[in-house]
Amino acid sequence: MRLFAFGSNGSGQLALGHKEDVSSPTQCLFSSPTIPDDEIIHMAAGGNHTLLLTKRGCVYAAGCNSDGRCGPTPSTAYDESTGSVDKDDLLRFRRVLLTDETGLPVEFFKCVSATWEGSVLVALNKENEDRIFVLGSSPKGELGLGSGVSSAMNGMSLSLSLPPGTSITALASGMGHSVAVTSNGDVLGWGGARKGQLGDSLKGQKIVWTPAKVEGIPFRATAAVCGREFTVIVGQREAGEFMVLGDRGNRWGILNVPSLGGMGYSDIGASWHGIYVHIAPEAGNSKAPVIAWGRDDRGQLPPPRLPEPVQVAVGSEHVLALLEGGEVATFGWGEHGNCGPDTDEKGECGRHVQFGFVAGFCARCWCEGRWCWSWMCDKLVEREMRSRSEWFNTHF
Repeated sequence: MRLFAFGSNGSGQLALGHKEDVSSPTQCLFSSPTIPDDEIIHMAAGGNHTLLLTKRGCVYAAGCNSDGRCGPTPSTAYDESTGSVDKDDLLRFRRVLLTDETGLPVEFFKCVSATWEGSVLVALNKENEDRIFVLGSSPKGELGLGSGVSSAMNGMSLSLSLPPGTSITALASGMGHSVAVTSNGDVLGWGGARKGQLGDSLKGQKIVWTPAKVEGIPFRATAAVCGREFTVIVGQREAGEFMVLGDRGNRWGILNVPSLGGMGYSDIGASWHGIYVHIAPEAGNSKAPVIAWGRDDRGQLPPPRLPEPVQVAVGSEHVLALLEGGEVATFGWGEHGNCGPDTDEKGECGRHVQFGFVAGFCARCWCEGRWCWSWMCDKLVEREMRSRSEWFNTHF
């Protein structure tokens, strides 16, 4: 698995073997060899940690681990770069291996998400009821462990009451809340609720300490994404179904959902204060426009001349767009290098920055979590950087 990262790295969350910010795509490191022919299918990031989920169900973590959010540290853990064990920060991706309450190993997972200080994982279990494991800190109920439980250093499972035969199909987290979508179309939520991010019926609790059903969804839910204090529930993408749960104060216009004109969409992303709907491409085409709304004081919304992308990945205040030729465009707030090196004194990259690849291309891009770093999965190691002005001179 080849993975490249750039941006904020104060706790080693980019898995580069050090804690320095970088503004150029740099290859990530793993503490031990990965399973051959495995591939990354999802990423999640918290305030200072990162999780990778692979096709075979392996989860790898890097970054701050002072509270166990990246998984228990085995007694045999050894960092070749420093010659010692670092229990507070993982500077390379390390596989997450848990044990359940009976002492049995839990090694494979099917869903992952991350709050600011915690991790949420759904164990891959084909025989029994799905189990959600949480790790890290939970000062305001973010991990769903109940009132008075503020940490899960070695991983703990949540108490769920799923109907027989029901499984968890999707998982999403914001800074302080999480939602799980089940196979019967229901949504369970926990954590912060006072801004309406878990629906009106749970808003009065302010904090939902254990998983509870999110009411008022007029369609069968299939997925979800979370902003800082709002949630987008996804229905049938081809029918254009989704709804936004958030504060009626409507700061940044999050609830001002524009009409899609009857179009379906391929994906939805959420920043801290914005929503990005990637319209489904027409038959025979791989690219399509993005409809976005929300906060735009640092150029977080798509610039007018952005080419229609193939894929979009959304961070806290910045966005990556994979273009048809394999190039990756970035826009938004790039103070920590997460939009590349070409930014102004405010950390903004203006319209967008372009990364080009030599004799290769970017297969997929992420800026998961909600924070200040970016990721690209690359076919080849050899690559080059091109400035924004050079790219615009070439394309316009």
